[in-house]
Amino acid sequence: MDEILQRIERADSLLKAAPSRREPAAAYTRAEEILSEARELLDEVDDEPRRLRLAAQIARRMADIDVAVHLDHVPPPGVARAPTDVDDPARVPPGQHLTPGWPVLHTGPVPDGDPATWTLTVTGLVEQRLVLSLDELRELGTVRVTADMHCVTSWSRLDNTWEGVPVAALLDRAGAKPQATHALVAGRPAYSANLPLEALRDDDVLFAWGHDGAPLPPAHGGPLRLVVPKRYAWKSVKWAFELRLLDRDVPGYWEARGYHNDGDPWREQRFADD
Repeated sequence: MDEILQRIERADSLLKAAPSRREPAAAYTRAEEILSEARELLDEVDDEPRRLRLAAQIARRMADIDVAVHLDHVPPPGVARAPTDVDDPARVPPGQHLTPGWPVLHTGPVPDGDPATWTLTVTGLVEQRLVLSLDELRELGTVRVTADMHCVTSWSRLDNTWEGVPVAALLDRAGAKPQATHALVAGRPAYSANLPLEALRDDDVLFAWGHDGAPLPPAHGGPLRLVVPKRYAWKSVKWAFELRLLDRDVPGYWEARGYHNDGDPWREQRFADD
């Protein structure tokens, strides 16, 4: 654990000095490398609560680097400018700021997702295992949902209009067994997020293939992503290919790396120690 704390301290020194350096980006990059080294050492920590606390410390700093270096808040070509004025301040969760663009953040490279061959598998504690193409998903009933998106790195994008199939329709079609309480949603290349089934049954939760009247761009999860507006956006799994129903809560990719298990933006549940 001492090695992890030493790396966190070294990263803190770099992050504190970065804004005044001649090349701030180089300092942020080096801090990111050091924090990645610290994250790789987490598996050596046997005490689970302590491991999660350390993981949360690392995750906080990684999020700060994303804000400082990796986020572009200018709408890219083909993406409409999102509104940045709201009549109701309560619409924006605490600690969030509005962006007119649509920043891109994800783990790993954008996969090669051909909509013609993409499938979603519904499996686990179901009466009927399903493997559905995008066309078959559309046959379950297409809906349009307008909802805001809130990222753990503190930006919010208002009035996204998603097109897709309600997750509730999939759960009904597959027949969720009585003992099923949670789900793990997997996305390519090796990503996942956990959610309780009651959250997935909300009216605004869907597997989306469209955004603002156009096919969902690959960088934002196309051809298919989960959309869970009431949770931070890491729960809205990009490039979704599997919905697995479970009788217990199993942490997903970021939940096992220091992010909060629930991720409610209005409660500021960003990291495991929040």
